[in-house]
Amino acid sequence: MVKFLLLALAFGLTHAEVNSFGKWVTIAIASDNVDRIAEGGPMRVYFREITCNEDCSQMEMTFYVNANNQCSLTKVTAYKQEDGNYRTQFEGDHVFKPVFATEDIIVLAGDNVDRAYRRTKLIVVLGKGQPLTPEQHEKLEAYAEEHGIPPENIRDVLATDTCPK
Repeated sequence: MVKFLLLALAFGLTHAEVNSFGKWVTIAIASDNVDRIAEGGPMRVYFREITCNEDCSQMEMTFYVNANNQCSLTKVTAYKQEDGNYRTQFEGDHVFKPVFATEDIIVLAGDNVDRAYRRTKLIVVLGKGQPLTPEQHEKLEAYAEEHGIPPENIRDVLATDTCPK
C-alpha cells in the first residue's frame, strides 16, 4: 500500500478517472510477457487519442501498432463493465482500467488473454510527449513489481515511436 501511495505522489495523481481526453502518446509499457511488448510485438501500441462518450461508458482509443516496420492505425472501443473495468477486443480479450490520471499522464493497467489463451499483464503509461522522470520511472518499477511484472520488463517506448503523429 505504501508503494501505491508513493507512486501516486510521484506521478502527482489526483484520481483514476480518465477525464483528460484528447491527444496522447505512449511513454512506457510494462508486461509480464516481455515478448508481447518488444519492438514489433502485438501489444507495443503507440497511442494517439482517447475519447469518451458523455458518461464514459464507452472509450475510444486510437493508436498505432508497428509490425514489420509498417505502422497500422487502429481504433478500438472499450466498454465500461459493472466492476469499473473496461473491456475490448484487441489481440484477444483485453480488460483494463485507468489507475492514475492527470492532465499530463494516464496509467492504464490490465490483462490481455490472446487467442491461444495466453494471459498477459500490462501497464501502459501515456503522456504529452515527455519521458518519465527518474523518480516516476522508479515508482513505476515499484508498481509493476507489486503487480507481478519484473522491473526489467518496463520499456520506455517514446523514442521508438516512428509512426505518424
